Amino acid sequence: MTEYLVQHDKRYKMIQLTKYNNEKEALAELIKRFWIAHNDYTPTAEECLEDVQAWTANGHQIYFIQNDTTTIGFVHLASRGCRIDWLEDLFILPEYQGHGYGSEALRQTEEIVQSYSDSIYLEVAARNPEALKLYVRNGYNCLNTITIRKDFQPQEYVVTGTETILGHTFDVKDYAE
Repeated sequence: MTEYLVQHDKRYKMIQLTKYNNEKEALAELIKRFWIAHNDYTPTAEECLEDVQAWTANGHQIYFIQNDTTTIGFVHLASRGCRIDWLEDLFILPEYQGHGYGSEALRQTEEIVQSYSDSIYLEVAARNPEALKLYVRNGYNCLNTITIRKDFQPQEYVVTGTETILGHTFDVKDYAE
């Protein structure tokens, strides 16, 4: 994979996407950090290995995001048919966020998918406004599908805002502390 330069704070930082090649323990540790960062949930080692197995199964691709020799995150792609890939997960370790790595990893991911597809799809949690800003800033502006849910334990969530789409109002919720 070609290395690219990202300019930030008047310095250049190189990142590259390196395709997963059976580095199960390294991926399991990143998946653990992913769940901690996104859901404030610490999965067991067994749960992480189950995710490794699912996320590396047929139809899935994993790329490590590397800054020099340091792995700082991963990209998880999955095919849902018809040569269309979904960006299932783009994760940069929290200590590396805010330096342009996500935008550059997204650009490199798009290059990969563009070689065999006309589009890339993604979903972003409404409670993750930073991710939404990243995607919009990088040209993701076509509303394709809407995912809605019904909470069976509403007391476990707090409403952080509301959004109206096509005349319907929806709550944006986060986990209650």
